Amino acid sequence: MKKLYTEEQKEFFRNFIPGHTTAEVVAEFNRRFEQKTTISKVKAYKVNNHIKSGTFKGKPKGDSKMFPRKIREFIQENNKGKTALQMAELLNATFGTSYTTGQIKNIRNRMHLDSGLTGHFEKNHVPANKGKKGWCAPGSEKGWFKKGHSPHNSVPVGTEVMSALGYLKIKIGEPNIWNFKHIMEWEKHNGKVPEGHLITFKDGNHRNCNIENLMCITRSVHGILNHEGLRSASPELTETAATLAQLKHRIREIKTETKGD
Repeated sequence: MKKLYTEEQKEFFRNFIPGHTTAEVVAEFNRRFEQKTTISKVKAYKVNNHIKSGTFKGKPKGDSKMFPRKIREFIQENNKGKTALQMAELLNATFGTSYTTGQIKNIRNRMHLDSGLTGHFEKNHVPANKGKKGWCAPGSEKGWFKKGHSPHNSVPVGTEVMSALGYLKIKIGEPNIWNFKHIMEWEKHNGKVPEGHLITFKDGNHRNCNIENLMCITRSVHGILNHEGLRSASPELTETAATLAQLKHRIREIKTETKGD
């Protein structure tokens, strides 16, 4: 009779199960090994081998596919002193996700997190220019820009740089108008990106903006690819994964429609 698990997989279970839910164990197992397992099989293995996870039964409060444990822990650790926009940019740069400021605000409320930022001056704060309307320090006019002046750090149209999030962008107009290179490349061949869609990289390399490496997908498919770890350095595998993600999304839609009936 064929063994259900290899010694390496058994070692994985012994080390990973403690401290993780069954769903997390299944997800990590399927990510590491070509052989797929299920929640029911892992539960049976835990019982048969007397291994306990030590986690609470049921779905942890605030747990979801959109905000898995590692994301929530990251938000909690880096929350202080950051606006929702800054947190969204940090998450997207760290995990390759596409969170919006609205989603960050919602998860912060659910987690009862306070950034410590008020967005306004503290009580009894006195502005430095109070009572000095129209007043300028003597000699400050020497540092004013003259009409038609171009700042020393100004760059010409067509300049290509790397953004803070790791994407190439190109200056397309004055005084400071930029656009992402991969989006420009896609629209040059295919027209404007459809609403609700985005352009992603088949091989995961943000510097590879060749049209053959670009793929237009919905934000829902993008979320499934990221949250379920379906992306690959292989363009062919990523295309296949995108098709699978689209199918999963459609199945969810059908289930939702069926429940509504």
